[in-house]
Amino acid sequence: MNPVILYDNRLNDGTPTATDTAADTDVLNLRDLRTYTWWQAASSGTKYLTIDCGSAKRADALGIIGHNLGTAAATVSVESSATGAWAGEEVERLAGFAPSDDRAILKLFTSASARYWRIKIVTAAVAPKLAVCLLGERLTFPYPPEVPFVPFTEDVEEESSRSKAGHLLGTVIRYKPIRIAPRFAVLTRDWVFGEFQTFWDDHASERKPFFWAWDLDNMPALIFLVRHAGRFAPPLSRLAYVDSLALDLEGVKES
Repeated sequence: MNPVILYDNRLNDGTPTATDTAADTDVLNLRDLRTYTWWQAASSGTKYLTIDCGSAKRADALGIIGHNLGTAAATVSVESSATGAWAGEEVERLAGFAPSDDRAILKLFTSASARYWRIKIVTAAVAPKLAVCLLGERLTFPYPPEVPFVPFTEDVEEESSRSKAGHLLGTVIRYKPIRIAPRFAVLTRDWVFGEFQTFWDDHASERKPFFWAWDLDNMPALIFLVRHAGRFAPPLSRLAYVDSLALDLEGVKES
């Protein structure tokens, strides 16, 4: 599958609500794009995260990071409603799935438009916890990156101490930054100056985080929350095409 970005979020179209919320957490934390703030339910069971968008809005992807859904043996699904009554007229848009671990999630589904959307989370014994949640329209690249392409490079931020004789006394690992630098060639100007520039203008140029997946079909574990650290500078020479488009993505590897 071609690379996918998810930055659009229906949770920004209104004020999200939760079935219940544990003390010292807030459902609004789901949309602040910070992995160190979160929402947690007050108990286990069936929980809903619901948003009234004010008018019909489209969605076709769900992204979650900073969660315990694998540990909680949760089942997650997405539903929509035309009226918000949720009285049997809701439509399941993303069928229930069970995360196998607590790593980043990016799930795609058939595009649909609705005013009311909700994420359904079912657990048996553990209260679900989520840090960042995006439910919106994905941006799909028309082609894979140019080869050779390195899916990510990983570094280590550390503090190490040595004795006066140079012997290693110990090391503290602070975090492990990652960089991703895909380059795309011969993209249409309509796509670059339409869909991609909308992403750049509304999100990437503000250095806001977003979900990136290189190939969900063959490398489904390579899902990252990153930001664009580079510039938008597409060279032009071929009629209706852009010669190349380079991304400079940075993030932190999940622990």
